Amino acid sequence: MKSMYYRIAVSMTAALLGFCAYASPGIRAAYLDFRTQVMTIDAMKEFAEDIAGDGLNAVVVEWEASFPFEENAVLRNRFAFSRSEVEEFISYCSSLGVEVIPLQNCFGHSEYILRHDRYSSLKEDRKDCSQVCPSKPDEAAGVFESIFREVAAAHPSRYMHIGCDETRLLGHCPECRKKVAEGGISSLYVDYVSRMCDIVTSLGKTPVIWADIILKHPEAIDRLPDNVILADWNYGWAPDYFGKMENILKSGHEIWGACSLRSHPDNLYLVQWRKHLDNIFDYTSYTAAHGFSGVINTSWSTSGTYGYIYDDGYEVVDLQPVREVYPQNGFDMLMQAYSDALSGKCDDADSFLDGYCRTSLGLADEEDIEAVMDYFNMKQVPASAFGRDPGKAAGELEKCVAVRDRFSEVKFPEKARESAAHLGLMLDIRINYLEFKIVEFKTQQPGFTDKDAASLLEELGRVLSDCERLRKKFISLERGYLKDPGKPFDGWTYYGKMMNLKAVLENMVGN
Repeated sequence: MKSMYYRIAVSMTAALLGFCAYASPGIRAAYLDFRTQVMTIDAMKEFAEDIAGDGLNAVVVEWEASFPFEENAVLRNRFAFSRSEVEEFISYCSSLGVEVIPLQNCFGHSEYILRHDRYSSLKEDRKDCSQVCPSKPDEAAGVFESIFREVAAAHPSRYMHIGCDETRLLGHCPECRKKVAEGGISSLYVDYVSRMCDIVTSLGKTPVIWADIILKHPEAIDRLPDNVILADWNYGWAPDYFGKMENILKSGHEIWGACSLRSHPDNLYLVQWRKHLDNIFDYTSYTAAHGFSGVINTSWSTSGTYGYIYDDGYEVVDLQPVREVYPQNGFDMLMQAYSDALSGKCDDADSFLDGYCRTSLGLADEEDIEAVMDYFNMKQVPASAFGRDPGKAAGELEKCVAVRDRFSEVKFPEKARESAAHLGLMLDIRINYLEFKIVEFKTQQPGFTDKDAASLLEELGRVLSDCERLRKKFISLERGYLKDPGKPFDGWTYYGKMMNLKAVLENMVGN
């Protein structure tokens, strides 16, 4: 049965574009996000080999603080690559026919820039590092001309993606509020974005921006530079979720689409496999029906939302990512689905899953295939769905354990054992997380007192011990793939929450 997107496309395309034809887009891109998880060069090169072998011809790289800035050296973090390493990766990709397209944020999602005193005057709000103030175009142009020039010089790509999505503070500061009152929020957005795009164009690149904000506020779309490519990201919602797609379809701008294999609410202990799988097939069908010239399969290592640790005077000491996810190498199935969807090799999720189990995983036994498909089809829900009810969390835990028990009995051939190890570990981490949440929820009940602490401390000790075991397994699997395999288990995740709760319970027992 054709997807919802395809059915909508058939009815809309003739009126909007005058044609409807399935064709592989010109840009078929994967995504590497180095905001919180930075891969090694060897892993990046292997990733490039894999996507080239799957028929992809581009990778969008969000280097963020891992880029070897020189004029803006303060932006580098401890994971920053050397310039020779970046050149090596781009050259290797080129030899495989893969274009490396840099993504350099300049508006929203600029935390790693605005956290530094050197650039802090650009903040829309002095207590929020996420967004550049669009009412300071001259100052911003000076900063980003330098940053863009460094990034552009390292990338032969025709394109530079400059983000400009999720600018949630538009119209926040007094000057921006005044401009919104005079000309509207769309004009405020477009005037600033156009200034950034002009810099990119002057460097010989074609600018790409995310389309969510111009879809929400399309009134000034005709003032965007003609060469700007609009990238519509859709992770499983109706086409007009951000705003009427007709506004960008009729704008005359080149359009790319973006589906996703890691997005909200995914994190280290939750993966919504079936949602992503359906999204990949549905949305690539939609982009094909509407003649989009490019598609990106985004893969976010974090939600892009941070907690800030401040020193006196609003000086940022550190950024705390709100959410991190399982690393990219655990998602072979969704990468293969993306490739098959783009090539037309398969056009629906169920037949793809069956074929993936039989071909990519090499399974022949029907019970094994059913167990793996049940794993991917299992709905995983966020902890917020449990309402701090230990019983509801226990029900989810029971479901996951049943799937895990069946999955652990699957007889995977040698070629699939690494993929199986990642899949099994992801489910084990989720089970461990749910066990922790049950303990935590018990401490949140109105009747919780000191007398309950000892038994809960013992229960938490078992969960924490198992988490340590899983952490060691995780580091072993990610060694050589991530620059710091232990980082996803640092204090930003539920491991840190467990350690905090352990200290509290120990204090209660001791007193």
